[in-house]
Amino acid sequence: MSVLDAEFAWPGGDRPGQPEFEHEPQPAVVAAITQALASAFPAADEPDARLRALRPPTGPVGRYRLATARGAWFVRVSTRWGNPELERAITTDLAARGVSVNPLLVAGRPLQWNDDVFRVDVRPMIAGRHFDGSAGDLQRLAATLGACHHALVDSPRAAAVRAAASARDERLAKIRDLLADALKRDAFELFAEQAPWARAHREWLDAMADGFEPRLDERPEAQCLHGEVHPGNVLFRADDGAAVLVDFEESVHVFAPPAWDVAFLVQRFCLSDDPAPAAARERLAIVSLAYGPPVPDLAGMMRQAAWFCIAAILDMRLSQGLATPGGEYDKFVRLERQTHTFERLL
Repeated sequence: MSVLDAEFAWPGGDRPGQPEFEHEPQPAVVAAITQALASAFPAADEPDARLRALRPPTGPVGRYRLATARGAWFVRVSTRWGNPELERAITTDLAARGVSVNPLLVAGRPLQWNDDVFRVDVRPMIAGRHFDGSAGDLQRLAATLGACHHALVDSPRAAAVRAAASARDERLAKIRDLLADALKRDAFELFAEQAPWARAHREWLDAMADGFEPRLDERPEAQCLHGEVHPGNVLFRADDGAAVLVDFEESVHVFAPPAWDVAFLVQRFCLSDDPAPAAARERLAIVSLAYGPPVPDLAGMMRQAAWFCIAAILDMRLSQGLATPGGEYDKFVRLERQTHTFERLL
């Protein structure tokens, strides 16, 4: 498994399987994680500590269950550094206000592995499951997201998040301009190994170049958000069924209208199976009622989210040399096109 593949909890990223930790990591991986956490989280170094991986690991990057006689915790090792302390502050604030989130207990411990340094985080281990497709789960998720947004309206982290979002949104505006220029010249080197894909989707990319408006941070209703509400980032507790938002990695640089998070929710939880209009209408009604305030121009934001993700992929390719599988490009095209299918219901 490549390091890039290991970053996803499951193949496909946002289509999770069961959260079962059944794989034994290599002794060298256990030793590296233990050393990274020893001073910040002593439970990792207790004599009865046991680490089990969610997927068969070939290196340290991945997700783990750390268990001792005193309890169990979720450990993530990642190549993505982000802003660990800001992410921890956001999740701690939300937990203190009673929002169902999984707060970071330890954030951004460095793990040395050969010539690389990875990020290690620790969170409470949640006994639960992923979305089962039921109306009850959808209602609970929308209610949790509404509570999260309400709590973040006056977040003390807003200035830091807005500054980071402004920098990223400005980069993506430049990506849009590069795309528009490439399309005018009929040149697709911007897409590197995905140039054939770009040629095949020329018409779709023309629409993106014309309609993509990345400066979401400048909209008057912009605020702090979760940033990436998909099935892999939501757990439903086993004891009471409550929806818990996890992984606030994107929250540190997303400052946008609440419709951004709601667009992700609708795309990933309501429309992912291309439902019949009657079923889609019923699901959207559940979300609307449980979430609370009205969400203007949801269809427009769903399009912006899809284009934003393509621009972010191109930004990573240009700035970091990171390649993204073609299936991810196809996913965002499908999500944007789906908006046209269901627009009259949104």
